[in-house]
Amino acid sequence: MVRKAQAADSEALAILADIAGGETLAFIARGIDPTADARAIYRKMIATATGLFSYQNCFAAESNGKLVGLANAFPARAIENEQRHTKPTAREEYLEARTRLNDPRSYLLNNIAVDPAWRRKGVGIRLVEAVIAEAKLQGFRSITLHVWADNARAIAFYRALGFRSVRRAKIPWHPELPHVGGSLLFRLNL
Repeated sequence: MVRKAQAADSEALAILADIAGGETLAFIARGIDPTADARAIYRKMIATATGLFSYQNCFAAESNGKLVGLANAFPARAIENEQRHTKPTAREEYLEARTRLNDPRSYLLNNIAVDPAWRRKGVGIRLVEAVIAEAKLQGFRSITLHVWADNARAIAFYRALGFRSVRRAKIPWHPELPHVGGSLLFRLNL
């Protein structure tokens, strides 16, 4: 079952968000504090009622009382709105090419993860369906998402759902960012 997330889900959803993030949040946070714990940061962001990663922007997939999947999605223009009020860190600037790919007219599937034991059981599809329904409800005509170019499994999953690669950002190699090939922006027209 997929449902809207609640603040009480933050602990379990933080674990899933950390899986899905591909070390991106850890990369950014450790540029500020080398001891930063990405899961703790996700937990705090999810538990709050506001912000891009708030539980209010998350869907949770649940089976027998256990949270097995997460999708975080919101209007892409919200990123620009949030950036107006903060100065980017050096590592956020390092990833700026990825952020510039955003289409502010789209609904952004920012993060999606399924517990490894529950993969290939339809959980990811149901989460994407919930995001599609929410995007349509809010009047959006497309959904976009970022995927690291070296994440072949995720790319195949998104393509099977009808998403198409529309842009690529070159992200230079960095020893603390475990990805090569840059970032791709995928779009699904609704």
